[in-house]
Amino acid sequence: MAPEDSTGRRPVSRGWGTRAPAGAAVGGPYRFAFRLIGIPALAVAAVLIYTGLRERFVLPGCDSSRARNTLADVFKQLDVKPLRFEPISTVSSSKDEVVCKALLPLPDGGELDVDYRFFWQGSSANMKYSITRKPPPKSTAELGDHPAAGRGYGLAGLR
Repeated sequence: MAPEDSTGRRPVSRGWGTRAPAGAAVGGPYRFAFRLIGIPALAVAAVLIYTGLRERFVLPGCDSSRARNTLADVFKQLDVKPLRFEPISTVSSSKDEVVCKALLPLPDGGELDVDYRFFWQGSSANMKYSITRKPPPKSTAELGDHPAAGRGYGLAGLR
């Protein structure tokens, strides 16, 4: 049996499963610092890992930043600079292939008709594309006295 102290009670052991007195600090400032800094850091790391893994297992959407960056690289190689990357539409989408279409305006009034698709080749995502340049429409000055000149009909092509 354990020896008794001067009050007649047995001393309490401080092993596993026992609690410290109410006023005692457990873990001190290190535990608080870990909670303050460590937990948010772990959350950010988890989000970054998820995003990185997602890009390896999911094809990009037609209007995603990944798709826009890929198109920008293609246009840079072709020395073409569209005014903006819109409108971009999704023709079809599945887990194995994403088919997209865009009609992008050019500074000279022409347009780029871009058809592209993302697909899996082995374990990597690839892109195939077809780009056609449409010339700018004729201005009303070039039409002269044409009956449709200056009106809102007859000049627009079917899209």
